[in-house]
Amino acid sequence: MKGHEPETMAGMTPDLKEVLERLIAPDAHLRSGAVDELAEVEGVEDDPLFIYLLATRLLDPDLEIRFQVVKVLGRMLEFEHNQHTLQGRSLEILVSYLADFEKDQYVKLLEVSEAYLAAEESLTAILKVCSYAGNSLGGIVNDRKLPVRIRQQAIFFCGEIGFMGTADALRNLISRVEKDRIRSGFEAARKNKKDQEALYTYALSALGKLGV
Repeated sequence: MKGHEPETMAGMTPDLKEVLERLIAPDAHLRSGAVDELAEVEGVEDDPLFIYLLATRLLDPDLEIRFQVVKVLGRMLEFEHNQHTLQGRSLEILVSYLADFEKDQYVKLLEVSEAYLAAEESLTAILKVCSYAGNSLGGIVNDRKLPVRIRQQAIFFCGEIGFMGTADALRNLISRVEKDRIRSGFEAARKNKKDQEALYTYALSALGKLGV
């Protein structure tokens, strides 16, 4: 597929149409291969349709496919000569799609960075263009129903990207841990509230990065 020039939907070649059909196939193997092929299409970043279809796979049921797409879109969002490789209508389409994400969708993205260290830089680039990501990440920080490692990822990105609106959520977590320590005694609190204690240091670090 490399070297293929993206075309309009009406003029799409059979080969490219087949790739897009495999992108939504029930078989994860087929979807994974389609992501790789579409990423190699020359000029894919200039076609809003292809960018949109790739972005839908950020929520793929298969974690490895989500990782693939995070890497592809993250690479397009890296700054080169003070501008994104992804520009114009394609960038608008991606930003618009991400603007509809809510907490559950962000959890799916954080699952990628929790499982794949190599996703961190790419996911940072993606989250930077998510207008309301801070709101959802702040909610994840203090959601005790979620796994600690997912909440830890949320805390990291709050500080790394500089979502100032998450400062209160971080403070609330820190305050809750410190109050538990006072009530129960430091060692008892650490034993009984391991989840909160595990997040405490990360929350302090993120709040420090926010400079508040």
